[in-house]
Amino acid sequence: MTLHQKVAIGFFVVLLGAASLNYIPGVTDEDGVAFGVFALDIFDDSLHLASPIWALVAGLMSSRAARL
Repeated sequence: MTLHQKVAIGFFVVLLGAASLNYIPGVTDEDGVAFGVFALDIFDDSLHLASPIWALVAGLMSSRAARL
């Protein structure tokens, strides 16, 4: 596994964590703001879910795909 592939899989983990923030009790307040700063909605969640899936596929496919 090359460095590019490892970085792509690292992006998968980080972005998947960002997508799950909205669903962890205690991270968002009653206004739906994460950490009192970020207002997360369904569009943010879908972007943060599509990006890690793309990164995982690129990381698992090949080094060339991970570089893109």
